[in-house]
Amino acid sequence: MKHAIFATALVPLATPLLADDIRLNAPVTAATLYSEGATLTRAVPFSAPAGRHDLLITNLPDSLDPMSVRVALDGAQLGAVTVRHERVYPHQREDSPELAAAKSELEFLENDWQEASDSHADVMMTAEVARARLAYLSTLQGPSETAASPDVLKETMALVGRETLAAHRDIATAEREARQYEKQLEELRQPLEDARQLVEALTPTESDNAMLAISISADAATEGTLTLTHLTQFARWVPAYDVHLNNTDTPNLSIERGAFVSQFTDEDWTDVAITLSTSRPDEQSEPSGLYPWRRHIEKEQPVTLQKNAGRLAEMDLRESAAPMAEPVMMQDEMAAYSFGDGINATYAYPTPVSVSSTSDALHLALGTLDLTPETYAFANPMRDETAFLMAEATNDSGELILPSFEANFFLNGTYIGQQEMPLIAEGDDIDFSFGPINGLRLTNKVTNKVTGDKGVLTTRNEQSETRVLTAENLTGRAWDLRLLGRVPYSEQQDLEITHQATPVPTETNYEDQRGILMWQRELAAGESFDVKLSHTLQWPSEMILR
Repeated sequence: MKHAIFATALVPLATPLLADDIRLNAPVTAATLYSEGATLTRAVPFSAPAGRHDLLITNLPDSLDPMSVRVALDGAQLGAVTVRHERVYPHQREDSPELAAAKSELEFLENDWQEASDSHADVMMTAEVARARLAYLSTLQGPSETAASPDVLKETMALVGRETLAAHRDIATAEREARQYEKQLEELRQPLEDARQLVEALTPTESDNAMLAISISADAATEGTLTLTHLTQFARWVPAYDVHLNNTDTPNLSIERGAFVSQFTDEDWTDVAITLSTSRPDEQSEPSGLYPWRRHIEKEQPVTLQKNAGRLAEMDLRESAAPMAEPVMMQDEMAAYSFGDGINATYAYPTPVSVSSTSDALHLALGTLDLTPETYAFANPMRDETAFLMAEATNDSGELILPSFEANFFLNGTYIGQQEMPLIAEGDDIDFSFGPINGLRLTNKVTNKVTGDKGVLTTRNEQSETRVLTAENLTGRAWDLRLLGRVPYSEQQDLEITHQATPVPTETNYEDQRGILMWQRELAAGESFDVKLSHTLQWPSEMILR
């Protein structure tokens, strides 16, 4: 009784409080995605009479960050904006036409299933009644001293026979009808399961919701548009690449660019305008500081390993305490590329797309870059047994190529594996590998290695080594060969190193690496190329070579 009184008391109070509330459903209409996170836009039209009102948006995910909420309004004057995570109004969802049709079909099939199941139960009950009759008839006794006259007994036995036959016929009829209903149920089983699966697939993700209350005022009845933008951490995009090399007389290098879009906002996105940004808000956004470097000298004092370790740990702690800066569907259409501010690029996809929360990984095509490469055979006999096919080119596409941990590589249409794609700015040089050249064999032979002492009065250690690096072309075609070799180098005056390379390398300190040598030459079919490397190291006898 108390509950009824309480409910009745609420009725007159609730009506005036809710009279000025205008509920709106504001789904995501546009999303700009970053390497981690996204900016979501919700634009929804509204109508309001004159006066003050609250626009209530109840379909927002519970993860909504109040600090990122921004509201723009036309058609009325904007007042206070309130984000509420507790005691929110329930979200009123409307089924899409596809979901409504799927639910209708499911209901039709469930009704058919229920009717067939009920009919099957009815005939099984009929069979059970007939079996009970048979059981009763089997208990009747035969003739006895107190039995009726022969005519009565004869008539009784005839009746029992007729009833027994009728019971058997009823059982047989019921079992035949039951088999028909069982067949009908079996035929309905898979369509019913498919219909349930379709309804589940089309049903939007449901989760706890937040509510946005936006106060507005208007002098007269008005129509306008509310635009809400906010950030989410639960969405991202990652680059995807297919790199193709057609190694013909005039080789062609193409990079098919794509993006995988995924979101975990607990809210399905339907027909959303997608923009992909190269901005990385999850990474460093301010320059690092540089702090004064004070040096001092003091008398050397012996310290134990433990004290020394403690001092190093203390230095590391001081350094770390320095101030730090504050913190799958396929789409074949191509995205429009823009490099407006000269810093971050964007790709605007031309048609709206839908992305379900958690379950979808949407692939978008971002276009193909065609480059003109030079191919060559890269040989490292000190590490590999075969040379590798390489393609070098310059990114003259005018576009930025973003890094990716997994890019698919294809040679003449055949998949060869995955590699990491580095960040390649406009004008940068590109160097890609397209797998081993099995007919271009490499060998590395040490022909001489001696370690010993040198000197009579002042002894010095000495080590000498000679090795031969060979590339043998068994492919039946000529290759532009680039072969690497290595000799040691020293940064200590007491460690003296002399070395010799035959023939003279094309480049020393290859790619600014000390002691790395490179030979470049044409290697004809059936030809071999030998490089002889020798070096000698000398160092004081009391020291150890590392």
